[in-house]
Amino acid sequence: MMETNDPRFQRVFVMYNRVRRSPGWVTKLSILAAVLVVAVPVALLSLAALIIGLVAFLVLSTVASVGLFFRGGWRAMFSREKRKNVRVVNRPGDRMG
Repeated sequence: MMETNDPRFQRVFVMYNRVRRSPGWVTKLSILAAVLVVAVPVALLSLAALIIGLVAFLVLSTVASVGLFFRGGWRAMFSREKRKNVRVVNRPGDRMG
């Protein structure tokens, strides 16, 4: 009968534990299937949301700029005189810049 202190038994015990603790192909396959079922749809939905947000931003910014163009806001945006009906007070000692 083998004793538990026998080095051969301890080596076999260590190998048995290593094999027992390592995941088998069924476990690996089920983890892969779970990742594909959960992670891939989440990634695709995130990508779709990003694309929809980008398209919405581009469309709404285009609508806003076209509206600004027809209201005459473009001329005011690119003119040198930025302020209208504003009184500028120049105090002594202030730098003009």
